[in-house]
Amino acid sequence: MNYNVPPPMRINLRPATFADLDLLRHWDEQPHVVESDPNDDWGWEIELDRAPEWREQLIAEIDARPIGFIQIIDPAREDNHYWGDAPANLRAIDIWIGEESDLGKGYGTQMMQLALA
Repeated sequence: MNYNVPPPMRINLRPATFADLDLLRHWDEQPHVVESDPNDDWGWEIELDRAPEWREQLIAEIDARPIGFIQIIDPAREDNHYWGDAPANLRAIDIWIGEESDLGKGYGTQMMQLALA
């Protein structure tokens, strides 16, 4: 038995709140996040205070340390119709890993599994 292998990290999801504003702004400026969507403006100051029925915004944490962000939307009900005329019962999922040092550790995979559940 190999005792040097660390146990898998347990990721928890919690709702994003206005208290996460500075963290999300910081993550939004990280080069790997900008590279994934260079022209995106999330409007955090407004969006963190909104809670439409068609959207969830979540912070992923390991041992209470934030590591990423997930947004799950119903594209048929989403208010700016980014996805066009989408059929009912679909979901669009955005996932970010906030810090570059947390990339490549399987966190995104675990976050996607939690989002799908």
